[in-house]
Amino acid sequence: MGSINLAASAMNVAQPGITQAIANLEKRFDAKLLTRRAGGSFPTEEGEILRRRVERFLRQLTEAVAEAPNRTALPDKSKYEVVVHRITAVQLRALVAVARHGSVNVAAQSEGLSVSSMHHAARDIESNVDYALYMKNATGLSVNRAGRELARRVQLAISELAQADDEIASHSGGVRGRVLIGSLPMIRSALLGLAINKTLARMPGLHFEVLEGVYPSMLGALRRGDVDVLIGALRSPAPANDVREEFLFEDPYAVIVRAGHPLAGQTVSLDQLMAAEWVTQKPGTPVRTALDAIFAASGATPHVTVETASMVLTRSVLLTSDRLTLLSRRQIAVEMRAGLLTALDYTVPAAGRMIGVTTRTDWLPSLGQTTFLQCLNETIATEIHASDD
Repeated sequence: MGSINLAASAMNVAQPGITQAIANLEKRFDAKLLTRRAGGSFPTEEGEILRRRVERFLRQLTEAVAEAPNRTALPDKSKYEVVVHRITAVQLRALVAVARHGSVNVAAQSEGLSVSSMHHAARDIESNVDYALYMKNATGLSVNRAGRELARRVQLAISELAQADDEIASHSGGVRGRVLIGSLPMIRSALLGLAINKTLARMPGLHFEVLEGVYPSMLGALRRGDVDVLIGALRSPAPANDVREEFLFEDPYAVIVRAGHPLAGQTVSLDQLMAAEWVTQKPGTPVRTALDAIFAASGATPHVTVETASMVLTRSVLLTSDRLTLLSRRQIAVEMRAGLLTALDYTVPAAGRMIGVTTRTDWLPSLGQTTFLQCLNETIATEIHASDD
């Protein structure tokens, strides 16, 4: 509004209250947020960063409260703007904690609150939004479907404020902040390591956190803001309407065995593959679909004796048995150079893994996060495309 007085009037708050609030924010972010001139008060560059992130926080929170699951029609969002202003930080913490830990008792212990305080805050936010967020079970109070979805979107909204922290800190000198990466188990980790090192060479103030897990858990982490990007095999079509996928490269499959395997060094037939035991991922994953496709024409199925998404375990099983797996040569490049694993002479009919980056559709990356994605693409251009040539 360009004026502390006008803002105070619009919010029905005394002018000293607004001034004190701004002062608290400036202390919190260790930055000057407003510049006061004869024509009014206007955001500094740091203030503009915070304004943009706070507006995104409030928009996401308002949409999250209004778009509850199981509604037949969306309510008037202007009504829920008022609701959002009644919700406190303690109530948001309570909802997220109960959703994360599965019960009020465990959530209270985790947050350092009494059970009665946690229960009170959890019920207060339910009263404010005016629809059920919880259900009773053997462990007490836990979130229902609406509560779980609201908690997820609250976490996304809160992540905007964490981004503001990083961006304001970076503005005062040197890019700082975190890059949170979700990595699927079968991604070629050397590529990710090279991309991280390249980014840190340009922006040494960044801090990387890399979580590894199976696709459903990593997708959930992405959708609630626990990671910024998910790197690994793409799913087509994208599994949710709030994420988007960017293709990076195709990774052709090969049948992989230990060096010295009885089938190594000879042309392999389908019958020999049918007679072998396999170690691979669960049905529904891209690599398992490709493996099943090998046998589809014959009506047979692979004899899978070990199911795992762990690259470490897969490597161990291969090295200590005559079992087979389906991977790409790129995934075992180090083991092949060391003479530990090798690819059989068999042409896999299925297309290779489509490797890429999955992000949230409404994600606004920081400079550090954008730089990492640029370095990842540069690394792939150097390591993958050059080797293909």
